[in-house]
Amino acid sequence: MQAIILAAGTGSRLRPLTDTVPKCMVKVNGIPMIERTIDALVAAGIKKLIIGLGYKSEVLKDFIRRTFDEKRLNGMQIEFGENPDYDKTNNIYSLYLLKEFFKADDTLLIESDLVYKPEVLKDLVNAEDKNLAVVSRWEDWMDGTVTLLNKDDEITNFIVKKNQKNEEKPSYYKTVNIYKFSKEFTNTYYLPFLETFMNVFGKNSYYETCLKFISETDSSLLKGFKIDQGIWYEVDNQEDLKEAEKRF
Repeated sequence: MQAIILAAGTGSRLRPLTDTVPKCMVKVNGIPMIERTIDALVAAGIKKLIIGLGYKSEVLKDFIRRTFDEKRLNGMQIEFGENPDYDKTNNIYSLYLLKEFFKADDTLLIESDLVYKPEVLKDLVNAEDKNLAVVSRWEDWMDGTVTLLNKDDEITNFIVKKNQKNEEKPSYYKTVNIYKFSKEFTNTYYLPFLETFMNVFGKNSYYETCLKFISETDSSLLKGFKIDQGIWYEVDNQEDLKEAEKRF
């Protein structure tokens, strides 16, 4: 199994901390988020990592090469892809540019502005289901896309922020932005949806939008992988960073 980390964005909401480095290099209690994720991937037994670059790409590449030697990587190989239009496009295009990597193997897809306990990735790799979105029961601090699950934990819908309703929030599960996809799922469903969506709607959308169409077509294709609200945090701004440092 391989992993893809998307680190293409500018991280503008964390400035001035990120004027000189990508957001994924922001330190949580002295350790950059990207460093935590790579260590967790090694511990989970991942053998190949592809990092989608954008903002300050050379800074990030240099940091990784200086920080991770062969012994620390324990056999994991790292390759890089780049979105030269990161400031004019969104993560759907960053992922599309990595499609040759993406279609080659079963994949963990991870966004880079997350802090979480390392066992999340190990448990996800070892989970019996092949196609999973990591989700967490809704709490007030959460922001962004949520999901609805049926009794079998199959995802029946992805709901963007503008369409969320306060009275329905007790039934929501927030997307943690960590996924596991089988090679079959990627090639049969996800990449065709991704390419078609971009051809129609352009490059400035979220890859989750394609997952929404897939789940509405057949909810059995993607399940929610539930984790506790207390073992992860998404860092989008200064307040998030302070809270993440309390938790980790």
